[in-house]
Amino acid sequence: MRKVLAAIPNGIIYFFGWLWGSFFRLGLKLRIFYFPFIGEFISRAPFSIGWKFRRAVYHQLLPAIPPDVTLHYGVKVEDRRTSFGEDVWVSSGSYIDFVIFGDHVLVGPNAVILSGGNHHRTEKLDVPIKLQGNNPKEPIHLGNGCWIGAAAIIMADIGDHAIVGAGAVVTKPVPAYAVVAGNPARIIRMRNNNQEAL
Repeated sequence: MRKVLAAIPNGIIYFFGWLWGSFFRLGLKLRIFYFPFIGEFISRAPFSIGWKFRRAVYHQLLPAIPPDVTLHYGVKVEDRRTSFGEDVWVSSGSYIDFVIFGDHVLVGPNAVILSGGNHHRTEKLDVPIKLQGNNPKEPIHLGNGCWIGAAAIIMADIGDHAIVGAGAVVTKPVPAYAVVAGNPARIIRMRNNNQEAL
């Protein structure tokens, strides 16, 4: 009985999410909306209504977002090419640029996942960096079962089942099963053999 009663409000939330998602998709097609602003707008919906609404809207806009993905309050998706695997949990206040999520990924609060570390061109010394333009974005891949700690900054791929410590700054790819921490992030140990890194 509980499941039946829960299905009614969930269906209403999904319907309104689908409606808003369709509206935003049309606006993007007509070039009257800018995708990052949509992400910022829908990030402000609170409580469980908010993450259900976000998932329904993004279902209309992103390549993949399964029904068991949870994007908490304040999670902003910057790039429309971002896709989510099964059973992904992104905690409040996180920023997601162009990211390909594996399955069963955990992201702690206020994490920042950028698409690489060289967004801006900087070659010309006589032209301000802001006026030099941006390099093409490449996606960051978060492997299956990885865990990104709170307030970590990710600028490189994370391997399967790896752990990134809270506050770490990842500038180089992290191998599968590695535990990394620090700024810049360094391997502390490997989870698959429990030996400390040299």
